[in-house]
Amino acid sequence: LPVPLVIHTLVPCPAHGLWCQDCTLTTNSSHCTPKQCQPSDTVCASVRITDPSSSRKDHSVNKMCASSCDFVKRHFFSDYLMGFINSGILKVDVDCCGGDLCNGGPGVGGSPWALAGGLLLSLGPTLLGAGP
Repeated sequence: LPVPLVIHTLVPCPAHGLWCQDCTLTTNSSHCTPKQCQPSDTVCASVRITDPSSSRKDHSVNKMCASSCDFVKRHFFSDYLMGFINSGILKVDVDCCGGDLCNGGPGVGGSPWALAGGLLLSLGPTLLGAGP
């Protein structure tokens, strides 16, 4: 075998997966960091949770890898959490894209209500699954 082929066979190539910005409950997207996604992840997602009652429209941001945009929407728009969204306490926007680090983008601001809402939305499905 030629030497380059032998080396290529013996040395594993790095995985070429999707890369997304990753952060949870931040008020500033500059606090997000690049993360290599799992092979099953096909999209980068950005979830913006806004406090509509704030005159500054404060918000918190979650950015992540995901298997699909539908998966992210099911998580953030579960039956339990829809009560908070429908009552106007929180506004949630989900954006998904398919390129490396495509969920970058700016975002600043934050209020205790937006952060609390973001925490509730992030933990809600987990809390629902926890039994006595």
